[in-house]
Amino acid sequence: MKTIVIDARFWGPSHTGLGRYTQSLITALHDLKPNFKISLLVPRVKKRELQSIFPRFAIIPVNSSHYTFSEQIEIPQVLNQLQPDLVHFLHFNAPIFYHRQFIVTIHDLIKHHSSGLTTTTRWPLIYPVKRLGYKLVIQNAINNSRLILTPSRWVKEDIKLHYSVSREKILITPEAADPLFFKPVPLVKNELIPSQPYLIYVGNAYPHKNIPQLIKAVLEYNQRYQQDLKLVIVTNKDIFYQRLRQQIRNLKALNVIKIKGFTDDCVLRSLYHYSAGFITASLFEGFGLPGLEAMAAKTLVLSSNQSCLPEVYGPHAFYFDPGNIEAIVAVISKALNLNNREKLLNQAQNYARNFSWEKTALATLNAYQKIL
Repeated sequence: MKTIVIDARFWGPSHTGLGRYTQSLITALHDLKPNFKISLLVPRVKKRELQSIFPRFAIIPVNSSHYTFSEQIEIPQVLNQLQPDLVHFLHFNAPIFYHRQFIVTIHDLIKHHSSGLTTTTRWPLIYPVKRLGYKLVIQNAINNSRLILTPSRWVKEDIKLHYSVSREKILITPEAADPLFFKPVPLVKNELIPSQPYLIYVGNAYPHKNIPQLIKAVLEYNQRYQQDLKLVIVTNKDIFYQRLRQQIRNLKALNVIKIKGFTDDCVLRSLYHYSAGFITASLFEGFGLPGLEAMAAKTLVLSSNQSCLPEVYGPHAFYFDPGNIEAIVAVISKALNLNNREKLLNQAQNYARNFSWEKTALATLNAYQKIL
């Protein structure tokens, strides 16, 4: 039986989108009972938890965190001891000193498009070193992998734009909303759901997410139409969150913004469902999973027309130019004054059902089979 190792160190909601991808893909692979011997590289503190969740997979604990120098040393040592037939790195950080065959998932090339000190938590003198490390590692992943998985066609074309790689080497494996988001929402709101009308943004507060533009648009909408629309921001409370808090104060928008840390999916489903709509003004995305989750939970999607978002959301979103506040305000007004809202919500939810983690897992297994 062929042996495969999957790097699962991004497991869990603390790693936001990467954590969601890691958790959902591995769960779906386990449910399919693949005809491979699969081992997972996991953080040592997660060993017991993941052994109980995945009894058919071998759990290999490691010490090194992602994006560290130590992972460049420890991970190849562990893999060379295991000698698997194939390794799947679920992010671009495949160690440059690992020379056996592997495939890699590249979710986006955001760091090619968004750079500078505002995009990092590192000191100014350290940032150039980390930037160089990023370029070396991702070039290794693209050049030396047997196959590259991407979540969207836009990422595939972006990789081809920046690197000399054959089209056949890149396989698109879309992501999906968790089945939980399709389940009916409780009729009674809990205390975590705002009583006022609100839009919701879910995701990190990185600069390319363009959140200040959303805040300005909501302020303009309220002033123009004499409304009290709120913007709920569900985000990781990291240094980018702290910077966002300062931007909110600078915009004098504290009265319209409610910030929540990442929460469990049941609460998030309700936050989506009871909102006037999910909104994103992002400039670059590899997939845009929160919009699909919003469709599954039956809320409208108001979206930037940039990068992969029109590809993923299709005709089931209200699009705008994220650089144009007037365009965002117009879309907000249109979405909040619909006559056929329920019809559009049902159509969008049915569209979101076309994506599933089972399909993603099957496509991933086919990728393994193609190599082996």
